[in-house]
Amino acid sequence: MSLFDTETWRERMDERWFESGAAIAEKGDVALVSIEDDAVTAHVTGSAGDLYVVELRSPAGEGRCDCPGFEKFGACKHQAAVVVAANGLDEPGLQAVRDRMSRLRDGLALDSREALVERLVELARRHPKVLATLEG
Repeated sequence: MSLFDTETWRERMDERWFESGAAIAEKGDVALVSIEDDAVTAHVTGSAGDLYVVELRSPAGEGRCDCPGFEKFGACKHQAAVVVAANGLDEPGLQAVRDRMSRLRDGLALDSREALVERLVELARRHPKVLATLEG
């Protein structure tokens, strides 16, 4: 079962971008974070080692990436990487990604309020984007 219409995504970008994205996926540089309803979120490691957040709607919906290429062109190889990675999941892999956020929510629900606050503070110390979001 494919989550995305590959041909539609190919048409959205230069063929070289799509092939480059496929290579990123095949290399294993796509971490599928969540699949909830028709929304897919992933972290993709770019060719220079930068980490990008990609959000797509399936099967052929809109998407975004926080890389400079997407900002400039409205499409990027990181989106293609997510399409290829998500479409390559077998049923157990798909289910594991679908369940990931539920497992996270369940685990966090067991923590005390104080423990959650400390987790967030520690994340803010280590990650500028988290700090900016929390100060927000």
